[in-house]
Amino acid sequence: MSRAGALVLAAVLLLALAGPAAAQVYRWVDERGVAHYTEGRDSVPERFRATAVAVPMRREPPAPAPAAGAPAGAQGAGPAGAKAGATGEATIKFTPGERIMVDAQLNGSTSLRLMLDTGADRTVISPRVIAAAGISLTRGTASGTMKGATGEAQVQAVPVESIEVGAARVSPLVVISHDIDQSGVDGLLGRDFLDKFTVTIDNSLGLVTLTPKKP
Repeated sequence: MSRAGALVLAAVLLLALAGPAAAQVYRWVDERGVAHYTEGRDSVPERFRATAVAVPMRREPPAPAPAAGAPAGAQGAGPAGAKAGATGEATIKFTPGERIMVDAQLNGSTSLRLMLDTGADRTVISPRVIAAAGISLTRGTASGTMKGATGEAQVQAVPVESIEVGAARVSPLVVISHDIDQSGVDGLLGRDFLDKFTVTIDNSLGLVTLTPKKP
């Protein structure tokens, strides 16, 4: 298990739908050294605004419009508490002995790079990527404390429409908004996604295959 994957949520997170709009995300650190992320400088407590830093945003194309005749809300994140479903298969190439990196899509339009981590209970995605996908980091989310070997951080649980790895797709899903402090990595692909599939890791060939589990 990686150090990042060893992080454990210490709070129960009550979830609701995320709003569709996104604003500039700011990172600020409180007097205890705990990092926070929030939308808009006005949302940062006044005494911390001078040190708040704008988080760089990816420039991603907007999500495609629903096809003609599609029911309203077909592109939405699904009702809170809805059971995640898995479809499709995927093959992931990796170099034996190195971390398994996965190119994924958030809500079908925003690209991100995740580290496959079977020791992580939840999928973790950087706040800047979530905001770039047009998902609110404040409205409709729930907060909690995530503890790890290096301390603790305040995080949000954010409902998303889907995560896709090749043709393998889980929808809907609730992810944790947090930076894992790994260069070139946008987060972790955790067991909440992986457990929907039969995961086969072939170190001799450097291949991971994802096949949906039968109901």
